[in-house]
Amino acid sequence: MKRWNNFPRIEDVSHLDNVWFVMHVALFLAYLEEKEGHKIDREFLLKRIIFNSFSSLILSDISSGTRDYILKIDNKIFNEIEKKAFDFILWWDAPKFIKEDIISTLENTDNKLELSIIEASKKYAWFIECKINEKVFGDIYEVPLNQIHLNLEEKRKDLVSLDILLKNDNYKKYLTHIRRLSHSMRWMGQRRIFPISVMSHLVVITFLSYIIWEIENNAWANYNIEGLMLRSIYHDIPEAITGDIITPTKKAVEWFEEVLEQVEIKMMDDYIFSYVDEEYKKQVFNYMLKPFEWELWKVAKQADMLSALFEAKIERDFWAKVFWDIYRNIKKRVNKYWTISVDYMLKNWIDSFDEKTLTMNIK
Repeated sequence: MKRWNNFPRIEDVSHLDNVWFVMHVALFLAYLEEKEGHKIDREFLLKRIIFNSFSSLILSDISSGTRDYILKIDNKIFNEIEKKAFDFILWWDAPKFIKEDIISTLENTDNKLELSIIEASKKYAWFIECKINEKVFGDIYEVPLNQIHLNLEEKRKDLVSLDILLKNDNYKKYLTHIRRLSHSMRWMGQRRIFPISVMSHLVVITFLSYIIWEIENNAWANYNIEGLMLRSIYHDIPEAITGDIITPTKKAVEWFEEVLEQVEIKMMDDYIFSYVDEEYKKQVFNYMLKPFEWELWKVAKQADMLSALFEAKIERDFWAKVFWDIYRNIKKRVNKYWTISVDYMLKNWIDSFDEKTLTMNIK
């Protein structure tokens, strides 16, 4: 799903690319709010942004700009349309406790500061997308760019973190650099039928991490959901700077992988961390550069592999022959995890994927 689909554009941004950038802007604004003494629920931030994005899967023909016009004219009727979309999504089989958590998160109106951060993050992400394309198609993007600019100016009056961000060129450069992940594509050595960016891949991993957390914690575990989701959303950011160097290349020469780790840290300092303060760097450093340490790395890695399995299966199902072996090899690795959540996803998602997507298309 591409954004700005009825606009000429020099940059293609997918729906999932947008969701990831909104989450990251929200996390950065949360950090700025906390520096001002405000307490932020990061778990709610991430879950609300992901869950709220589900309706776009059904209402894909209503663009963000058109949505804003509808809300201004009749807020109630759009909410009814959106509810129908969520009802359809929640009709599909899933554990009851997951559905209940999705509903309670979407119906929560108490976390007003978090909701304000989310709305500002959406507008900022929209503003950046619009600003880039406006450089070539100025006349076409004049109206939406002006509207978003006015909206941000209004929001910065009440949201201190947004005001700080808009005043600080270095912070904006930081967000611009990590946004390069939308141009870093997965499986670069293979011919793809359905290309997916690393940025979009991270959204899927974050959602799968949430599913794993819900199922495992409902059974016996006590995983920290915030730490798990943060590992998932941050861990591939260095690829925005270094590019994606595949594992066989990393292991081709002894000690090359260790050299690359040092290069990664140095490049991150030059391109990313130089634009933020030391306190923020300390907060996110391990999530970005050492995400697979301690107990939670195993869970984040499971989500990473499951995401790769879905990508390979979709390619394989559309007769991308090179992915037959890739899919089989990844599934062998996933089958070794022996966890309740992975077993559930293999049986109810992977093994019945074709049947369920066919049913959805028929409906």
